[in-house]
Amino acid sequence: MKQKQKPHNYAIFVARQPIFNRHKELYGYEILFRSGFENFYNALDADASTSKTLINSFLVIGTDSLTGGRRAFINFTEETLKTNLAYFFPKEVLTIEILETVPITHEIIAIAKKLKSQGYKIALDDFVFTDEYRELLPFADIIKVDFLNTTTFERIQIHNETAHLNIKLLAEKIETYEDFHEALSLGYSYFQGFFFSQPEIIESRDIPVYKLNYLEILQQIHKEDVDFGKLEEIIKRDVSLSFKLLKFINSAAFGFASQIGSIKHALALLGIREFKNWLSFVVLHSIAQDKPQELIVTSLIRAKFAELLASSSQLKPQASECFLMGLFSLVDAFFDRDKKEIFLELPLTDDIKNAILKQQGPYATLYQFITAYEKGNWEAVNRLSEELQLPAEQIAQSYRKAIEWANTFFVHQ
Repeated sequence: MKQKQKPHNYAIFVARQPIFNRHKELYGYEILFRSGFENFYNALDADASTSKTLINSFLVIGTDSLTGGRRAFINFTEETLKTNLAYFFPKEVLTIEILETVPITHEIIAIAKKLKSQGYKIALDDFVFTDEYRELLPFADIIKVDFLNTTTFERIQIHNETAHLNIKLLAEKIETYEDFHEALSLGYSYFQGFFFSQPEIIESRDIPVYKLNYLEILQQIHKEDVDFGKLEEIIKRDVSLSFKLLKFINSAAFGFASQIGSIKHALALLGIREFKNWLSFVVLHSIAQDKPQELIVTSLIRAKFAELLASSSQLKPQASECFLMGLFSLVDAFFDRDKKEIFLELPLTDDIKNAILKQQGPYATLYQFITAYEKGNWEAVNRLSEELQLPAEQIAQSYRKAIEWANTFFVHQ
């Protein structure tokens, strides 16, 4: 019988979900915490666990890594509100999400009033309009409405009841572009969900040739034996790539004594690892010029997270393929086309395609794991981590490293 894994006392589980504004620009993240596998089902000391995990996470990981300085939406229970946990975090970053399970008492209203007076932003989570919330509404900055569990009538009611107040509406669990447009029409300011990973328009059209070339470059650079001579020729033929590479390597970040004037010299100085990472970013950035930046970030995080986890499991020999699986998992959003059509035009292995399209094959469990972790589906994370035999502390460290790795691509821009 397989022993259930127990994390070390420093294992911290952190997932983040992006929140966008009306222009599909990143506004912040909802940060989802767990301190270990035992908390997935055990709620006996949930408040104490939440407090410890929040404090440790911000001290150990830091808001720079978690949110890049953007706002962090964090769930607060009744007890964590009463213990003044919010004051551990900077008001410039923290948005306090009062959970729908918190009873709206005179004490909670007083706490909200004080937090508001101190400059903290307050969001009401999974909001459904009832009379008990009327006294709390003057202290709320944001109302979160679950689009999977409310009707259009209920959404309109919430809008009408709060229109006279200085409150922004946030639509969460936006899974389709149609939901996004409905929320826009109702005057919502912020949006949370996976709508950005869904094609906005499905058309029968070819992928532009330059984008196909970029995708082939991505596939080539993550092979075990990279042909750098061939890559040099590809880059030389692409004026845009050549310019970006030389500009990147001549930047102050590297501090080379002399200017670099050739592609071959640039590749030699950067080294294989740095070059692969740089080219992965530039290619994705070029493909997704008209898409939210967070789409690129999410793809990079998925890729690196999958690679790091594979390296800690029986999939270690296939870590490079797992990287590609994560990288191409949102390819439909880049091209506004169905994944099946795009994969017909790409030389990816069947194992990668089957994991993404059918959730079958040797990489399927890992793919399910990284998407469950991304959504904060801790029950699935617990089950799948046991199947993959992943140590708890390794999961947390890998996710943090993946976020930090993805963020480095935007430092030199």
